[in-house]
Parts: sequence; C-alpha cells; structure tokens
Amino acid sequence: MDTLLTDELWNAIALFLPDHRPSPKGGRRRVPNKDCLRGILFVLREGIRWQSLPKAMGCGSGSTCWRRFQEWTAAGVWHKSHCDLAATLGERGLLNLERIVADSASCRAHAGGEHTGPNPTDRAKAGCKRHLLTDGYGIPLVVTVGPANHRDETAMPELLWVLWMVLGCIGGRRRAGAVQADRGYGFPWTIALVLAWGIRSLIAVRGSAHGSGLGHTRFVVERTHSWFGHFRRIVQCYERQEAHFLGMQQLAACVICARRVRHGRQPAEEFQPFAQAA
Repeated sequence: MDTLLTDELWNAIALFLPDHRPSPKGGRRRVPNKDCLRGILFVLREGIRWQSLPKAMGCGSGSTCWRRFQEWTAAGVWHKSHCDLAATLGERGLLNLERIVADSASCRAHAGGEHTGPNPTDRAKAGCKRHLLTDGYGIPLVVTVGPANHRDETAMPELLWVLWMVLGCIGGRRRAGAVQADRGYGFPWTIALVLAWGIRSLIAVRGSAHGSGLGHTRFVVERTHSWFGHFRRIVQCYERQEAHFLGMQQLAACVICARRVRHGRQPAEEFQPFAQAA
C-alpha cells in the first residue's frame, strides 16, 4: 500500500481534509486520516467490499473507511487534490497543454443509480461511462462520469468548463492550445463550442475518411484509460451514487498525477506509472 500512498499524494490530499471537532460527550479516539486513506486506497486498488478490508492493516474497519470516504467526497477533497497535483506538474514543466486529448470508456454497473444507463455496446445492460481529458503526455486533467447510453459529445461542455477551472490553477492559464478527439465528438456544434472557447479544434469530423494519422498522437488517452484499469474498484461500477463513483475516479487520477510528481520525468521521457505494479 505504501506504493500508492506516497508522500506527494498524502501532502496534496491532507491540505483539503476537513477539520474534525471531537464530540463533547467523549468516545473512542478517531482513526487517523492517513490510516483511513490507506484503507480507501486499498479498496480502490483491489476492488474488494468495504467490509472485507483486512483489520490487520491498521486502517480501522471497513465502515470507518467508508464513512471517511463519504465525508471527504462530499467535501470535494478529491477534485481539489487533483487540481493541486496538476498545478504542481505545471510548475515543474511536466505538462503539455498545447494539446488536450478527449476520450471515453464504458464499464458495467452493478448497483444502478442515476449515473447509469443501458449500455448499447453491452446488450443494453446497465453501465457507466468515464469521460477523460488528458494533456499531450496522457496525464489526466479532467475526469467526469455519466450514463453509458449518453453520446460522447454531450459531455464536452462540462469537460471544457472543468478544464477551464483546472487550468486556472496552473499558472493562471485558462486555455489549452488545441483539443483532439475522435469522430464521436466530431459534430458541428461540438467543434463550434471548442472554437468558442478560443481553442483550436483537432476533432475528427463525422463521416470523414479514416487514416488521418491523428491516432499516432491520440493514443495517449487510450493509455491513460489503461492506467485507470489498474484500479479494480472502478473497472466496473459498484457505487449507487454518482458522486461516489466520480470520487473513486478522481482519487485514481490523483494517484497517477502523484506518481508523475514523484518520478519527475522530463516530458521527452516515457512515463509508465504502473510499470512495476504487481
């Protein structure tokens, strides 16, 4: 678990953890936040049930970690930490903001909820979709979720809005150089929206011929989806609430960004955060 909870990740998350006031009635001492975060990360990586969290880890019970995850999700800890890590990467020159790449990936949902819908690629079974914006090197900058039956381009307005907020944390820069995406986003209104934000569009137009060569640079977002696949809890959706599923996705993005901060690779070097994963 120490391979996930690095100092860089803990320092970014600890900044935004809400204060806890002890009850005047007393009671058992509260489990330390760092121990609970270890338990949450273990559930995220291994994909186990909360009640199956091993007590030998010293992270408290599964119920304790679940309540802490619920509390921190409601406080927006994961999104704030993700923005902080992105700002750190920007300050160190480890981001390529001249090109932003968009893509989505679907997964099956087991618990239902408003964030699920019939997946057209999985015999109309309930599913979710992860929408992702990465920089030119594949570092996740924005992650959102939605029903699997919603088309990719419908998420673009929210993605651009969140990107604007994230870029505001990176040296005050509010616009990327260009947005690149496949034909699933290539509707006229989507391209016009990107241009309206003052961003150059590299989105493949609907109905255009294949073989444009953009796949040679768009592969980075596909690789990032594979990085998310290392976290078994989000390979499929087990959450009943959209906020909890999104929180798990944002926490996974924090882990990826924290590994980039820790390695400190130069942009020209290949970055594989899970090259030594078990």
